[in-house]
Amino acid sequence: MDSLTHLVLGAAIGEAVLGKKIGRKAMLWGAVADTIPDLDVFASPCFTDAQQLMVHRGITHSLLFVIVMAPLLGWLFSKWFKKAEVNWKDWTLLFFFGLLSHTLLDSLTAYGTGWFEPFSAYRVSFNTIFVADPFYTVPFLICVIVALIAKNGSDKRLKWNKAGLIISTLYLAFTIVNKWHVHDEMHDSLVEKNIQTASFVTTPTPLNNFLWMAYSADSLGYWFGYYSVFDKTNNIDYYHVNRNESLLVPYKNDPQVKILKQFSKGHYCMTTNDSNDVYFNDIRFGQMGGWDKPDSAFVFSFKLNNGADNAMALDRSKLKMSYSEAISSLVTRIKGK
Repeated sequence: MDSLTHLVLGAAIGEAVLGKKIGRKAMLWGAVADTIPDLDVFASPCFTDAQQLMVHRGITHSLLFVIVMAPLLGWLFSKWFKKAEVNWKDWTLLFFFGLLSHTLLDSLTAYGTGWFEPFSAYRVSFNTIFVADPFYTVPFLICVIVALIAKNGSDKRLKWNKAGLIISTLYLAFTIVNKWHVHDEMHDSLVEKNIQTASFVTTPTPLNNFLWMAYSADSLGYWFGYYSVFDKTNNIDYYHVNRNESLLVPYKNDPQVKILKQFSKGHYCMTTNDSNDVYFNDIRFGQMGGWDKPDSAFVFSFKLNNGADNAMALDRSKLKMSYSEAISSLVTRIKGK
């Protein structure tokens, strides 16, 4: 999830665990605890662009990291704040819930999380929520801000913080149930169209949980389709995108390609542009505007040609429309057809 969401969740956890003992400072340290796993981004300069993809959400997002770091940080903070009415156990609980909530929340997105690092590089991803979802974050943020403003130890502070935790948790539960429903609807539509595939994956589109994308692999590539919970029927217009595996032949020994295949879990396709540049596209993140135009650029596009700068590959979608137009078309499609 995005940094703001982790800060908000961490602040709420901090208040719930230590608010009665250290007041507003609990929100600060809770936010810090929930942000710690993302400090792996500072290691980026030590790795290639492709390697950075596996480093992020790797060891610092593992269950082992939570188990080891929570008591260690708890001990350090108990030494630093000896005069506070908080002992080692209290600090350990704060960091345990902060670190664990970060890891669990990130695993709900398509990017995936390295729960089992360093023993396994497998990324856990449930694809139930987009990496930035204002329907989750904004109500939560409002509740936490009101709680922050309220007096220390007041019932108002307690109630608003609890309300934020409850509302956000209920929304996460909704996304799980919604995925279950959408997955069945989209798969049924694929079967009705007699499209033969080997796999089927559903994931939410940007900034919402109402419009979903599905992709399904066959021997040549992938079938893509979009479905809104507000659509009148589940008669989905699936379209096909070729995998273009032959474009990878010149790069078969490239270590970057091996990493990209691992990162994408094998869900990728290859494309070229007018300059004959070759792009590795991780299809899990979809196409910006694909719900409107099947030929839209993929959100994740990694250039394989020598000397390519792929820093922030996830943000280098070459849009054929402005962001405002993309958001407008997204809202229109969410409303259903």
